[in-house]
Amino acid sequence: MHRLVLFAIFASAAFAFPWLRGDALASDFRRGMEAIKNDPETSNLIRDLWHQQQMEKQEFFENRNAEPCEEVTSPNLGKRATPSNCMTHPLPDLLPTNITGLKKFPEPNYPYQDPKSTDQRGPCPGLNTLANHGYINRNGITTVAQTIAASARVFNMGADLAAFLAGGSVVFAGDIPSMMYSIGGADARTNSLGVVGGSLGTETGLSGHLRFKEGDASGTRCDFYLCNGDNHNLNPDVFANFQNAAKTVGGGQYNVPAIIQHFANQYKKSRDTNPYFYFFPPQAALTIGAEYFHAGFFSNGTIGAGGVANEASIASFNGAKFNSSTGSISYMPEQIPPQGWYRRGYPLFLTEGIQAIITLYVGAAAILGQPMLFGANTGSPGSFTGSFSLSQFGGSGNYGGTTVKGVACAIEGAVYGNFISEFSGILNTGAAVVNNFEGSFAQYGCPVPSGAPAVEATAPTYPGYPKPQPCKLNKMQNGYSQCAPDTNTYASFNTGKVPFCLNSPMTAAPGSNPLPVPGVTV
Repeated sequence: MHRLVLFAIFASAAFAFPWLRGDALASDFRRGMEAIKNDPETSNLIRDLWHQQQMEKQEFFENRNAEPCEEVTSPNLGKRATPSNCMTHPLPDLLPTNITGLKKFPEPNYPYQDPKSTDQRGPCPGLNTLANHGYINRNGITTVAQTIAASARVFNMGADLAAFLAGGSVVFAGDIPSMMYSIGGADARTNSLGVVGGSLGTETGLSGHLRFKEGDASGTRCDFYLCNGDNHNLNPDVFANFQNAAKTVGGGQYNVPAIIQHFANQYKKSRDTNPYFYFFPPQAALTIGAEYFHAGFFSNGTIGAGGVANEASIASFNGAKFNSSTGSISYMPEQIPPQGWYRRGYPLFLTEGIQAIITLYVGAAAILGQPMLFGANTGSPGSFTGSFSLSQFGGSGNYGGTTVKGVACAIEGAVYGNFISEFSGILNTGAAVVNNFEGSFAQYGCPVPSGAPAVEATAPTYPGYPKPQPCKLNKMQNGYSQCAPDTNTYASFNTGKVPFCLNSPMTAAPGSNPLPVPGVTV
């Protein structure tokens, strides 16, 4: 059964506390551990959701070819045709070819609201969207259970993928005892145990550089060291590059071919200009996977089954606003497309996410002519070294190279290695704890992890390596704070929920928004 990734580490009855610091009370730690082990809401949610989603996927593929295609219509089409009632966007509109049986959004009970200045927003447009609509707390302080339920409801995220991402967010950036984390910057509202909470969770929030999901070469954000620590606001130049890839490679869509090209471009730019560029798994792998979410989750309809990664949908979820006079892009809060949007028809499970990582990596490596994309700079732009490839990361034998199982098991090992590095001073990492490291990756039959893959041995020697507990022990890194309470700032708001204009609409060609299919091993 799929349980919370990483939280199972704490489920051992043999867990002891010889590592307690002088300013911590054993009773407080035990209270935190018991909260994790005995949280029925989270464990029941994951179990029930997993079974429900398996049936949903089976029903989708059984029925999608048996039912007639529903005509794509919307009461907002007329409104979207008048520029005075809509926001312009450059690329032509592509309509999905099949929306039969798909759930339509926005939902009236979850209206968009402008975020307040005290609300946390961060580097993940999906979570920002969920908060702006109230599917998770609008203040941006959320829990693992809330994230899993909301991600499934709105985006049809698989229980295993959601548990892994939300669980990792808490372990590396949030408050373990309460299972709360900030979707933006550091925030005192996530700390349930004061100084004790600081010992268990670094509490940087998701904006903390390289804590878990945030990383260099992002598809919509600037690198932490290239923009004075602003890795959380939508970067107009980066999104403009994404738009160009959609125009030149994606046939007008922000689809997998466009994402591959955009990732290759962003990777090269970061590597050539960021002196502290750091691209080691697991953060690098998760950054690649997050690139895919634009097509995998934000497409209007189901990717690979009639859905389209059209600009009006992708821009709305990313908060991109286009100026028709200047061609510039500005940032407004993310929201579910007010013109109407259809959720994908079956869950995006962890396996699809791993397939996307392989597909994007292999595609970008081919474009760049450089199979070894993992590594880091040594303190100056373009000083890349310590490089290794995805197949080397996946390894051989038990891992199996560039396969779904190989990459999944290697990511599990890398996350585990990061956990041990992060908490080596305060955790007893005995055999009983190691043997309980399971969860979303159990389906792959991975060997029990004993640390990060060997090719990552040099990672801590690079200046961009994430420092342990930055909010407690290393408050500043290379002159920039990873623990700032900053939340996102916007050039404008869309309080009136104005939709994007209907721009030269046409039905998308079959196969124009393909699923990721892993290619040749590199």
